[in-house]
Amino acid sequence: MTPVKINLFISCDRSDQPYLQTLLSWLYPMRDEVNLWYEKPPPEPPPLPLPWQILLFWYSPPNNRSEYYRRLQKQKERAHIYLFMTSYKSLNNMNIQGDISLAVNRRIATGDELNPLIFPVLLTPSNWKEQSGLAGFKPLGTNKTLSENKPVEEGFLQLTNQLAKYIHALQRRLGEEKYFHSRLVAADAGTGLTAERAHPYLGDDDEAMKMPEMKEVYLPEWLGWAIIALIAILTYRGLQPPLPLRPKYYRSASERPVEYKREYPLAPSEEPMIFTEE
Repeated sequence: MTPVKINLFISCDRSDQPYLQTLLSWLYPMRDEVNLWYEKPPPEPPPLPLPWQILLFWYSPPNNRSEYYRRLQKQKERAHIYLFMTSYKSLNNMNIQGDISLAVNRRIATGDELNPLIFPVLLTPSNWKEQSGLAGFKPLGTNKTLSENKPVEEGFLQLTNQLAKYIHALQRRLGEEKYFHSRLVAADAGTGLTAERAHPYLGDDDEAMKMPEMKEVYLPEWLGWAIIALIAILTYRGLQPPLPLRPKYYRSASERPVEYKREYPLAPSEEPMIFTEE
C-alpha cells in the first residue's frame, strides 16, 4: 500500500517571506514524504503587445488566479499539519487569522489521534498568546524566537528536527488508518458504516489540489504591426475609385494585331436586297 504523503500547510505574512524561504530550504530533504503547501499566487497575466490589443480588442489573456485560490482552499482543508509563522505583523493579517480558525475547527471536529496538528513558529516577539487563537498550542523549536537565536540556523535546526518526528509518527498512524479504512470499506461493501469513524485526508484526491499551470500567450509584436499595415493598405486600395480604361496605342502598323479575316463577313453586302411577295 502506498504510504500517505503528509500535507504541510504553512501560513505566513508576506513581510515574513524571508523566514518562509529559509524554512522551505530546511524542509526540502523531506519533499518525498511531505507536500509543502503555502500561498504563492500566480502573477497577473502580462498585457498583450499594443498591436494585438488593437487587433484583438475584445480578448483578455486567461487569468487562473480564481482557480488557484479555489485549490488553495482545498489544500487548507486537507492539511495534516499547520505551521503558522507568527510575528507581530501576522497578528494583523486577517487571512492568517482565518487560517487559524479553519485549523482549530478541523482539530475539534476530527478524532483525537487523527486530528491535524497545529504549531506556531515564533519569528519575532509578539503578543501571539493574547491576540490569536494559537494560545493553546505549543510552538516548534526553542523557547526563543527565530530572530533571537544566534546563530539563526540553530533555531531552524531544532524546528526541523522536532517537525520530522511528528511527520514520521503521523505518517505511520495515517498508514494504519488507510489500511483499516480500505479493509472496512471492503467488508461493509459500501454500506456507509465507516462514517462513525473520523477519517482524515488519506490522499484520495491529490489531482484536485495540484495548482494550475500559468499558460502565457506569446504573440510577436512585429507580426501584429505587419497585419495592421496589410489591413491599412488593402483598405486604402479598396476605397480608391477604379481607373479609366486607356486606349492602346501602337508605334507602327506592324505592331497592330492582325484581324482574323472571315470567309463570310458579317458586314452587309453592297447589293440591295429585293423582297418579293409569293
